Amino acid sequence: MMQVFCGIALCVAVAASALAQEADSLKGGEMVKIAGENHGFYIDKYEVTNEEYVAFLTEKGNAKVEGMYWVELGSRYTALVEEEGVYKIKEGFARHPVIEVSWYGAMAYCQWAGKRLPTQEEWQFACEGTEGLKYPWGGDFGEGRANIFGDKDGYGRTAPVGSFPSGASPFGLLDMGGNVWEWTQGGEKMQFLRGGSWVNGPTLTQCNKRTNTKDSHSYIKGNTIGFRCAR
Repeated sequence: MMQVFCGIALCVAVAASALAQEADSLKGGEMVKIAGENHGFYIDKYEVTNEEYVAFLTEKGNAKVEGMYWVELGSRYTALVEEEGVYKIKEGFARHPVIEVSWYGAMAYCQWAGKRLPTQEEWQFACEGTEGLKYPWGGDFGEGRANIFGDKDGYGRTAPVGSFPSGASPFGLLDMGGNVWEWTQGGEKMQFLRGGSWVNGPTLTQCNKRTNTKDSHSYIKGNTIGFRCAR
């Protein structure tokens, strides 16, 4: 019996060690486990921030893929700058979501962090939960739950991640509606965005809404696009 017990203990210790090593290998922010009948994955609690993305740039640089940089540092809207080969964040924007990031830039960051982009199905389930909510927080919009256009939230553009705790999804995820559009997995010919942004009204913050960069939507600009990772 002692040998069996020790064997189990050893197995448990090895499993715990493996989990710890996996956790240590992940970079970026806090993740939340999403469990459902046909779902089992982790997803970032918050959108990827400028301070998290600059750590990636510092290690990997800013590559150009399909004519687009991972992040467009030349934009007047981005809070990231490069000075003499050093990537920096404009004062006061460390906890804002990174913007002006391409789909390739989002994919590269998630891979570097030991993660990946969520699929559309994963993103929507994490947003609406098992009850299929209209908005991440319920059936009605209500002011003060998301950073969107026209809401008296005090933010002209992006807000620091997690600024709207009353807008949490059933799994406790923040900013699934508003703040920035979020990249999801897709093919190179079509990549979809979810969640709406600071420039949109309530309708596009609904969990089942999506858009893409191929259609001529005036509201889809680089300064409205960010992402979060899954695994």
